[in-house]
Amino acid sequence: MVLDQEAARWPHQSHLELGAISSAVPSARLHARLVLQEWGLPAGNAQSAELVVSELVTNALEHGIAGIPATVRIWLSSDGRRVAIHVWDASPLPPVRKDAGPEAASGRGLMIVAALTADWGCSAADTGKVVWAVIDAEQCG
Repeated sequence: MVLDQEAARWPHQSHLELGAISSAVPSARLHARLVLQEWGLPAGNAQSAELVVSELVTNALEHGIAGIPATVRIWLSSDGRRVAIHVWDASPLPPVRKDAGPEAASGRGLMIVAALTADWGCSAADTGKVVWAVIDAEQCG
């Protein structure tokens, strides 16, 4: 995927590997918040990135495969205007966007990701998959 190659050259880079346990979600959110703050990105970017990271890590935990090494990996990259988020998990199954009704208790994560990002998608990895998203500063307030 072109974004992977482009984002790998951006000046700001961070990587975090977490155990695939429930505390991974708040840990990933905090990591995103602090890293983007350290990079001096606008608050709107940081808030959007924090929420997107939360949704993607939650999906990785909920749809992971039992018996596979239980880790989730997160990469954050920025060129100062855009933030790229990559979340790896061991499941080869791509995420499926649902049309959750107003009464549904879950199923809105990818709708939130789509609403907050300029683009998002999924790429197969050697093992598992990487779900990626790009936040553009112009989308954030």
